[in-house]
Amino acid sequence: MQLNNVTISHWITLAGYFGLIIGIYVWHMWIEQTPDHAISIMLIVQLGPLMFPLRGLLASKIYTHAWSMYLAIIYFVVGVWYAGADEDMWFGMYIIANSMLFFTGTLLYTRYASRQAAD
Repeated sequence: MQLNNVTISHWITLAGYFGLIIGIYVWHMWIEQTPDHAISIMLIVQLGPLMFPLRGLLASKIYTHAWSMYLAIIYFVVGVWYAGADEDMWFGMYIIANSMLFFTGTLLYTRYASRQAAD
């Protein structure tokens, strides 16, 4: 099986996307120990937007990858916000890294897949 640019960029996108989901979930459930009365709100607010592109990303839809770039930018800002606090700096760096991976993957996938579709 030969890996082309479209396949590689799709896997980069999924790595960043699922890295965000897993990292946010693990942070709030086990590492930070968010209070019980706030856990559902935190998970809905932080994980809820990531659920919208799930189906399109798994189905390799170009349009979903294109608008998901904006979602990656939002999570980059969230990562910078967390990285600004001393006690949450490493979590913020993790979010920044995964959002950049997500953004780069969606950018490259949109570029290569649209070129491949045009040929």
